[in-house]
Amino acid sequence: MDPKDYMAKAKQQMDAWSAEMSKMQGQMMKAGKDAQDQMMQQMEALNAQRKQVEAQMEEMGKANVDAARKVQADMEQAWAEMEKQMAEARKKMMG
Repeated sequence: MDPKDYMAKAKQQMDAWSAEMSKMQGQMMKAGKDAQDQMMQQMEALNAQRKQVEAQMEEMGKANVDAARKVQADMEQAWAEMEKQMAEARKKMMG
């Protein structure tokens, strides 16, 4: 996939995750204290993972074509981990 197309796809996915995380934060505010603490830990993990994906996106934007392929592979791994954490958060926060 062309690096520019890949970056556009990555941006769309990041925007979708950010919107979903905002909804989860809304659910978190409605929960009781114990549930809020657990959800806060989950949100912190999601934010850390999101920052990692953003760093990969930035690196890819700076890379030449050969390097971009390596960064793309690393980014796909970070995406898979982010999606895994999002799925866990969905179960816990969205029911």
